[in-house]
Amino acid sequence: MHARGPTNRERRNAEVGGNNAAVCASQTNALSRRAIIALSLPALPMYALMVPLAVFLPAYYAESLGIGMAAAGTIFALGRVFDVVTDPFAGVMMDRLQHLVRRQWWLGIGAVPIALAVVNLFFVAGDVSTGRLFFWLLCLYLGWTLMSVALFSWAAETSHDYHERSRVMAGIQAANSLGSVLVLVLPVAVEWLGAAGEVGELRVRSMGTLILLALPVSVFLALRFGPPSRTRAERATRIPFWQGVGIAARSSALRRLLAADFAIGLSLGIGTSMAVFFIEIVLGHPGRAGTIQLLSLLVGLVFVPLWVVFARRFEKHRALGVTAILSGFGGLFALWVPAGNFALYLVGSLVLAMGIGGMQFLPRAIMADVLDHDRVESGEERAGLYYAFLTTTLKVGLGAGIAVAFYLADLGGFDPGAARATGEGVHIVRYITGVSSVVMALACLLAIWRFPLDREAQATLRRALQGSNQVTRPPR
Repeated sequence: MHARGPTNRERRNAEVGGNNAAVCASQTNALSRRAIIALSLPALPMYALMVPLAVFLPAYYAESLGIGMAAAGTIFALGRVFDVVTDPFAGVMMDRLQHLVRRQWWLGIGAVPIALAVVNLFFVAGDVSTGRLFFWLLCLYLGWTLMSVALFSWAAETSHDYHERSRVMAGIQAANSLGSVLVLVLPVAVEWLGAAGEVGELRVRSMGTLILLALPVSVFLALRFGPPSRTRAERATRIPFWQGVGIAARSSALRRLLAADFAIGLSLGIGTSMAVFFIEIVLGHPGRAGTIQLLSLLVGLVFVPLWVVFARRFEKHRALGVTAILSGFGGLFALWVPAGNFALYLVGSLVLAMGIGGMQFLPRAIMADVLDHDRVESGEERAGLYYAFLTTTLKVGLGAGIAVAFYLADLGGFDPGAARATGEGVHIVRYITGVSSVVMALACLLAIWRFPLDREAQATLRRALQGSNQVTRPPR
């Protein structure tokens, strides 16, 4: 007669406490709302940085500070390429030192270079050398790497449940969107109330001020009230770096997820870097780029909990595919919307914004499931390395998107000053914005189609990690 299999509650208890049954019986998977909020808070200033980096700073340095389109695109792209090296090594360092330095402590370490870089990037005027811009971008990206890898790997270790992981990562995305909204409130006020000739400089300085105020407060609250890790190793990882990378590379789930995330980053990089030019020059609404971005982010924030519900019902990878479809429709709309029709473009932008939040947090929630596969394969706890991969694909995609967009615009003869005066070359910006969204949406959809890790596969992995002799080793 077969023994009774474990119930769902028993499996959850076993996952939470490992071998300690007494501890397991007293714990549940669900994290408190306060714990998720505290954990998510550092994402507010971190992702508030992404708005000026992707939307306003490249255009500000290219036009207002006179660096030029090609030079600005090159510098911002090279800064992102720097992360190809720093991200994986930061992740490995955190994995090897996790028995000494908790992942959340790296949030405070990374906040220091970010604060110094913000001061030297957002509060400048007059002639600026490309060398100075490049140096402080590297400092900012280094700090952002430490904070982002620490935050997501910490978040991934707070729950073993397939759906609870969506809830945790959605909390981070909500803080992400809220930070982006808050950092745009002051620029929007500047656009509507400031003098036309000072808009570029004033909105950049206002964003820098908000980031500097939010950074130390959010990190302190996260360290004070955030949840503990449930899978933190008590020893350093022992797998050599390249052997560990080889194990990761054999995972088809990881390859697909990274490809999808890179396509998302590339699409966001192209679209956001062209947003100021598209809205203010192509569509003829000067000084309104911040307003459009703010409304879009508010819509994205509202839809984050809805994507959590959708992912719970239809699987996380299917929800990500739907967000890609929305992005493709947004690209088609950009190719079609007539110049001068502000209301029509606003409607199209808000429809596109529905999927942006899900497009950003769902890959991070899915990566927590991919980590379970690595735990079975390697026997190690390597959240740092895996989230470093994911951080790299997004940032390189964003940086490459800026470079591609600016180079194509320069190649097509687009000059912001001349275009504002004569409208020359505006069709180039429209094609870059629209076509790129459609192509990258298709790439993301193909990568995530038939994704091998759903809720049943993740449950199989968790049982394998518990050592059940009834479960075979899951396929790659």
